[in-house]
Amino acid sequence: MKYIFGPVPSRRLGFSLGVDLIPPKTCSLDCIYCEVGRTTHLTRVRQEYYPTAAIMAEISQYLRQATRLPDHLTLAGSGEPTLHSGLGEIIGAVKRLTPVPVAVLTNGTLLSDPQVRREVSAADVILPSLDTVSPATFQKINRPAPGLRLDEHLAGLEALREEFHGQIWLEVLLLRGFNDTPEELAGLRQAIRRLRPDRVQLNTAVRPVAEAAARPLSPAEMAAAANRLGPDAEIIADFPAGEKGRLPLSDDDFLETLARRPLTADDLAALLGLSREGVQDRLERLERQGLIACSRHGRQGFYHLAG
Repeated sequence: MKYIFGPVPSRRLGFSLGVDLIPPKTCSLDCIYCEVGRTTHLTRVRQEYYPTAAIMAEISQYLRQATRLPDHLTLAGSGEPTLHSGLGEIIGAVKRLTPVPVAVLTNGTLLSDPQVRREVSAADVILPSLDTVSPATFQKINRPAPGLRLDEHLAGLEALREEFHGQIWLEVLLLRGFNDTPEELAGLRQAIRRLRPDRVQLNTAVRPVAEAAARPLSPAEMAAAANRLGPDAEIIADFPAGEKGRLPLSDDDFLETLARRPLTADDLAALLGLSREGVQDRLERLERQGLIACSRHGRQGFYHLAG
């Protein structure tokens, strides 16, 4: 499969079938914490980056052959999905094909465009990001495409809340020395009150990042930040292993999954429904073959494609 991947274990969406609408790494932001890496095509221009008909054909084929449906079908992947001009058509087609909830994982920067809001409003869950309400910090953390302004980003999120009747799960990613100060958190708290998301989910740089400057907060610091942001703020927990049975993934499927995001052995054990020891044996074999490599981040080893 070229455009879909997984299902993969997601800390927020359970076992999620990913749909990649955008070539890596095409995005409206170049966030220093991005686990996909540096943005190589920084843009606000919407177009048909991949053939819409081909994407829908892959989704249809997967759904016909699946022995168990995923928890969510998530439009995300290697770039900003709202840049794809066929987004609304794809969401509509998926809703006609399956009862599986559709989620859109987005940085939210194009939601100031009424057309984008109309298209994403056909989804069940929208997961936008907001890391700061300070224009200077926005430039430091998110490094937006030229002409993209934070005030427009905020206005788009507010308009989405007024127009969208599904679930909005707002992600805030906190970084040491950037947006973890009392002033930053106070500004975010005020914005959260205006935006009224259904969930506020706090994250930090627990995975490999684009820039070494993106340093994580400790669990205690995250708990303190959650208290400052209000009673609805929750810290995103690691995905619990062992909740699902085995998924029939070939080595090629395994490698395609790692091509899109680095995963730990525990992540992969949850994905495959195997013991950690069995997954580790498989990882070591693929590593010996030179197909994957392991990079340390904090105390964890994340596996990714070699090279």
